[in-house]
Amino acid sequence: MVVPNIPNNSLTEEIKEIVSLCQQLEDRYDSYFNPPASEEEIIAWENEHGITIPETYKDWLRFSNGSEIINGLADFWKVKKIGSCDQFLPNDLVTIGELIGDGEYLCFSKKTGKIVRYNHGKMREYDNMNKVIKKLLNIV
Repeated sequence: MVVPNIPNNSLTEEIKEIVSLCQQLEDRYDSYFNPPASEEEIIAWENEHGITIPETYKDWLRFSNGSEIINGLADFWKVKKIGSCDQFLPNDLVTIGELIGDGEYLCFSKKTGKIVRYNHGKMREYDNMNKVIKKLLNIV
């Protein structure tokens, strides 16, 4: 598994933990981390859509522009795919990935900037990506 350089940002510790876990389990489960998104890609998406991506998701994108963790436990989308499943969700939410592989989406709120797990009509909010990654680490 090729891992991009881990940036020094708000997710550094969580990224180190999730990468370490993926490396420990790579003989049984597939994971990948694409190279980081450029600031230009992030800004272009925000300008095109008139929406600001939460800073902690930008920090993830600065590490990996698209990634799959442990056979689809989490799939964090690349910049170009952000919002591609919004038609299935409440208007306030912007999709940024999928969780558990069972139709659960990872989103953010346009109004609050909070990260949201949307699972078949039920929502759970997190203040930032740090808490989402910690939750994933607890599932494994």
